[in-house]
Amino acid sequence: MGTDLWEYRPGSHPAADLSLVGYEVHATDGPLGRIEQDAGNHLLVDASSWVPGTRVLVPVGLVARIDHLDLAVHLDCPRARLSSAPPAAEDLTARCPR
Repeated sequence: MGTDLWEYRPGSHPAADLSLVGYEVHATDGPLGRIEQDAGNHLLVDASSWVPGTRVLVPVGLVARIDHLDLAVHLDCPRARLSSAPPAAEDLTARCPR
């Protein structure tokens, strides 16, 4: 049985009325950045603390747990795995002619 990367795992979903914007994101090998947008099926993370000027789309299926007391989201993968994630939509728009 495969896990859908665009859906939260059982037990890792935040409350329906709770946004994760502003939460810190931690990969297994260290901090990734801060959530700028919680889109339901992915998180847009400002990863400038890891790679300056970088924003990363993180599928919610990578969320291992959410710590609401510390305002932190913990992923079950290293940061390097996210380097192959698709660019943020703003970056795609800038690259594609209209």
